[in-house]
Amino acid sequence: PRSCSRNARLEIRYGHCIGAPAAALKSAEACGHWEEAMLTARGARDFEEVSMRKPFAPQLGPRSAPQGPGILPQITGQLAIIAGSPDFLVSWLIPFGVFAVLTLMYSYSFMLLPSVCCLLSAAAASASLFLLAIRKRGHVWLPLGAGCLLASLAGSVAGLYIYDQYACFPAFYENSRIYTNVVPSQPSGAVADAGKITFSTETSVDTNHSVGFVSEQGQTYCVAPVRDKSNAGLIEFWAVGMGCCDSLGGFACDQSTDTSARAGIRVFDNSGFFYDSRKDFYMKARKKAEAAFGFVSAELPMYVRWVREDNLDMLSDQYRTKAFGVVFLFLVFYLAASAGLAMATYSPRKGARNLVG
Repeated sequence: PRSCSRNARLEIRYGHCIGAPAAALKSAEACGHWEEAMLTARGARDFEEVSMRKPFAPQLGPRSAPQGPGILPQITGQLAIIAGSPDFLVSWLIPFGVFAVLTLMYSYSFMLLPSVCCLLSAAAASASLFLLAIRKRGHVWLPLGAGCLLASLAGSVAGLYIYDQYACFPAFYENSRIYTNVVPSQPSGAVADAGKITFSTETSVDTNHSVGFVSEQGQTYCVAPVRDKSNAGLIEFWAVGMGCCDSLGGFACDQSTDTSARAGIRVFDNSGFFYDSRKDFYMKARKKAEAAFGFVSAELPMYVRWVREDNLDMLSDQYRTKAFGVVFLFLVFYLAASAGLAMATYSPRKGARNLVG
């Protein structure tokens, strides 16, 4: 073997710099400069070639066998290589796209196009099952199929939850009518299609005869009769709210204490897919008030949130903002979750495994 000269060391470095590890390995074998070859290796493939040809123990002298990079740098490098792969991006972003489309469709289109939403979910799930069935034909079909199947289920449930709890209510108010100068003693059925009501000038909330009903979850649901000076025996309208009254009396929900407030926003009932409707608890509170004060209420009274006339869009704006916020949070969360699932199920193709081994 040729002597270990300065030229041999330069040859090792030059071989790696030009992407020719074979020349570097030849010089390393000739004079034992394995440390030089390890330090100048360019990327995972060169490092692996040098590591496999390096002797496990020193042949001469007190020099110890060189150590490769630590475990953490190796893992970080592997993750960087996987994340930069187009196949990995497909396994990550396509399921996220399925989740995003289904979430938005259910949130904002389920009221008008429920059958289309269900067909989209079924199509996405069927395509996912097909990809899982052919998973042995390519390394990307397993993570893509598993990711899309989970996304189709999670997107449908998430979108339906947002629709049921938030997004349906702005549509209710947009499609309902506005009534003015309504007398509280008139039958509530006469304004059954109302979403927003302005009452007569003599109307007010009887805050002294309100009650609070505490649910099993600890929430207090408050009701108080809406009346005028006629004090009609049959109560057709009830002002309601949450956590704003005592067990008996002390009603201070929304703007009920404002003497200029004369308007009510109707409380709509949702589908109750996930939780009991608030309207169900207001009904229980109303029955408590009837028993406590001897009131006689209409069989199907109307429940309203008491506000000033210039604040009739309060609930619609609140629900619209909450729906947007929950959609955004779900999308951000699932973007990260989809990346984790793709990372856990993705396996590089056989020809590329040497780069991340």
